[in-house]
Amino acid sequence: MYFNANKLFGSILVIFVLTTVGCFSTQFVALRDVPQSPSFVVIPVNSYLSEVEFGNKIEQAIISSGVKVVMRPSTKEVTTEQVLEQSEDTQATGMKLTERYFEFEKINADYIVQTYATSQQVKITKRETQEVLAVLSLYSSDSRMAKKIS
Repeated sequence: MYFNANKLFGSILVIFVLTTVGCFSTQFVALRDVPQSPSFVVIPVNSYLSEVEFGNKIEQAIISSGVKVVMRPSTKEVTTEQVLEQSEDTQATGMKLTERYFEFEKINADYIVQTYATSQQVKITKRETQEVLAVLSLYSSDSRMAKKIS
């Protein structure tokens, strides 16, 4: 049996959008050079519990539509310490800054789905080109996805 991967991916994306999102604000994008079996990774905007839970719900919706989803990469943490003031008769005062982030270059998926719980948005980006393909707003109270997420 022969099938066109571009048509399959386009159908899956359209079915996913129509069945899970309902009403949203976006324009459709024609996709070219779609892999035979495209994979996705869902990444919450930050590591707050509400953001991770929202990302997990989006991930569950994508998996239930039959699309391949890979595990999100671990968070990298970098701590920087800087001495602000120090003299012979005073104790050193300083600042400590910890940054947490995902290393996008280490993501092993064709497409990145970033989730934003506060604004109820989902951004889909092609990893290879970093082209943003769609930003979906899940704000409509009529939307089945908005009801599922609430």
